Amino acid sequence: MLREKIKVDLIESMKKGEKLRTSTIRLLLAAIKDKDIATRANADSDSGIDDKGVLELIYKMLKQREETAETYFKAGRNDLADKEIEESHVLIKYLPKQLSQNELNIVIKETIKELNASSLRDMGKVMQSLKESHAGKCDFQKASLIVRKELTKEK
Repeated sequence: MLREKIKVDLIESMKKGEKLRTSTIRLLLAAIKDKDIATRANADSDSGIDDKGVLELIYKMLKQREETAETYFKAGRNDLADKEIEESHVLIKYLPKQLSQNELNIVIKETIKELNASSLRDMGKVMQSLKESHAGKCDFQKASLIVRKELTKEK
């Protein structure tokens, strides 16, 4: 379970005295705990978020760091931008291996073929299938552009 790996990594980073890694992992665990509490309150269940939810949270945190780093660079605060980028490197280690551009193209073409998708009206169906089968393994913004291109191609 991803949550357990994160906890083990926290202990390891504390023992090694890696301050940035430790603080980043603590932020991640705190975000997971907050999401657990919100999930329990809304769903009337005792369980928190699953690994898929943790991955979504990590993606959200990565996006926040990218945006913040960009803002710091524009403001000339390279020291703070570098810290955000270093935190991103810590978070990225918890993500599954991403599909290469070539692998993504192949997967999209196969999915379109499997679903007999032929027009832009089928885009939602294709994207839903991709999200179910390749969650956490690709950038779905890129994927949607490729799907759109494939579905609007002259056949």
